[in-house]
Amino acid sequence: MKVCACICELNPFHNGHEYLFREARRLTGADFIIAVMSGDFVQRGLPAICDKYERARYALMGGADLVIELPVMYATASADYFAFGAVSALTNMGLVDSLCFGSECGDIDMLRSCAGLREMKDPGLHILSQGADSETTKNYKITKLLKEGMSYAKAYSEVTGNASASNDMLAVRYIKSLDMLSSDIEPICIKRTGGGYFDKSDGALSAYAVRHRIFTGEPFAHMVPKYVSRSLESIERKSYPLRPGDFSIQLYTIITKVIEDEELGYGSLTDYMDVSANIAGRIRSNIGRYRDYESFVDGVHSKEYTKSRIYRALVHILLDIRKEDYPAELDECEVSYIRILGFRRSSSGLLSQLKESCMVPVISKAGDAASILDEEALYLFGKDVRAANLYDRACTFKFGKEPVHDFSRELVII
Repeated sequence: MKVCACICELNPFHNGHEYLFREARRLTGADFIIAVMSGDFVQRGLPAICDKYERARYALMGGADLVIELPVMYATASADYFAFGAVSALTNMGLVDSLCFGSECGDIDMLRSCAGLREMKDPGLHILSQGADSETTKNYKITKLLKEGMSYAKAYSEVTGNASASNDMLAVRYIKSLDMLSSDIEPICIKRTGGGYFDKSDGALSAYAVRHRIFTGEPFAHMVPKYVSRSLESIERKSYPLRPGDFSIQLYTIITKVIEDEELGYGSLTDYMDVSANIAGRIRSNIGRYRDYESFVDGVHSKEYTKSRIYRALVHILLDIRKEDYPAELDECEVSYIRILGFRRSSSGLLSQLKESCMVPVISKAGDAASILDEEALYLFGKDVRAANLYDRACTFKFGKEPVHDFSRELVII
């Protein structure tokens, strides 16, 4: 049995994701595709445009056989934690043979070198023989800048002129994570098509482009599979779409409570993940002018911090995700449970094998977590449940839907 995995957000599922699953199966000859998917909040610190169960359904309809949830503490974290958490989940399953991911460069050797897994024996000769603009030369230059302490994003942008290679940046971290875990899982990159991440054109294969069109009311049906566009149409203004502004009151209430507690000597804003002393200071100085979530981000944002960093800092306050929730070292941040969101009926053999080979507890029903997780894992699982319930309640406030506790949600089975 061959098993290939893809790490994804599917926010929302579009034609590029369907292509990724199809190519992953073709290139690896996999019998099964597993999607490790972010839950109701994603890596840029934003709420997903529709809930994790809808997105899991689209993944299954689009080619995945099993969808598991990446715990929220990893799903909303910086790229290093996001990648390591997802890769550790795959490694702990004990049955994944390969990991497929999208890539702007489409060159696995270059990505391996950037991850520090291959050294150039005589880069000077390569530069002389192949020219300053060759892929080998770019490869060497990026590796050199990384060794000098420059971030991968900045090094890649400086050498290639491509400042939006978000897939490559994650790919390097996936490969590094596999190495840190001494994993036998083979990394395989699939060259990205359909423009860059921030491309909004008709031909774009980008979740950003789809979300932009959804929020601006522009046509987007041609950018997603028919089953996705029909489903989104059926749930529009019932449970979708959600955006940061729909959490404005919740965020304000939580931040003001944390600041009040600070003044009484209990805790600090800097207790939360991604909240530095400077960001905490800007939060305090801008809270008196708070109007809504997104304008508050604009107020806290500065040249020193990207907006994604501010969004992540605020979502960690919103979701009560603290620095102490993470081990001191990245290589200790392994996922301690596997939660299934959905599966195809035809993948029953995969599920049976997962239960036998998995090195951490497998959760198929949230209510069973208390009986199968240890105290620490149950505490972290509680963060996932809190995030899901907060998301569901925002849908209730916005659309008037009946609230549904995460414990009451059933697996998606097609």
